[in-house]
Amino acid sequence: MNETLLFSYHDIAVYSGDPVSLREGQWLNDAMLSFYYEYLTHEILRGDNSVLLLKPTLVQCLRLQQDAESLRSALPADMHAKELIFIPINNSNSFVHVEGGSGSHWSLLVHVKHTNPTYHYYDSMANMNYQYALAVKSKLDAILLGTANPVPPMITHSCPQQENGSDCGIFVILFTDLLSRRYNDLRLPPQPAPPKRPRKHSADPDAVRHAASIALQNRRNSAQPQSLLARRHPSALRDGKDEGNGVIRRPMSPFVAGGEWDRVAVRPSMMVAPVADRTFWWIDYSDLCNPLKARTTLQALVNDHCVRYSNRAPII
Repeated sequence: MNETLLFSYHDIAVYSGDPVSLREGQWLNDAMLSFYYEYLTHEILRGDNSVLLLKPTLVQCLRLQQDAESLRSALPADMHAKELIFIPINNSNSFVHVEGGSGSHWSLLVHVKHTNPTYHYYDSMANMNYQYALAVKSKLDAILLGTANPVPPMITHSCPQQENGSDCGIFVILFTDLLSRRYNDLRLPPQPAPPKRPRKHSADPDAVRHAASIALQNRRNSAQPQSLLARRHPSALRDGKDEGNGVIRRPMSPFVAGGEWDRVAVRPSMMVAPVADRTFWWIDYSDLCNPLKARTTLQALVNDHCVRYSNRAPII
């Protein structure tokens, strides 16, 4: 069946049949998952070079190709330097279109570089894809670590479970969205070099007292105390609002309850090394929006990009 190109977005082409998979009860196809990964990379993570979201088709090739080394040239050259790598797992036997083979389930594997490399596995259907995740892991180990290093463990996490046979791809998007935002929001960039001490010089005592008085008054008139994260590294807030008490509000994910602001609690251990904090990896039902609402949100997002890049909206 011939399909019309709706729009192109960075490295992703979306065709007329792709948004249909966003309807309730439909199995999410690889094109829609790739679209949101591209959106997450460019609009939410904003080109954070420490995070990599692998496209589903590349992961399929990685799993099904016998010789992993032959795929090295297709992978990002700096892949070994990524702190987090998000890897969507599918049980299809097709190299290209996962919905065209025997694929019936999506799950998520996350590789963490950190001090001790680790894999974290999330499956919304009782670890149905566990063996496929292990297959991808073994290929990545060969590429990222070689044979001289110990094999990293793979931790399987309890996570929200789907209530039907079609929401697995939606859960992969929600898991990826949540974990990548946690990392992006809470990690601390390198501390800037301390400012040089100014040379001592004589100053008018009256001018010094006047400046000190103004500074004190400004501090008293400040609206709110800043959180520890904001005091230690103001740029970590980016476009957000500091509520004090270690809470940051940012207009980021389209899946956030309320649709506009995200509230992230800052834990001291996560400010030093987010991925080393065990609670970083916990995902509860309360952390995610309803899958049906997520589908509606994705439909609106696709419509918006279709209008923006092709001046027309798809019929979903």
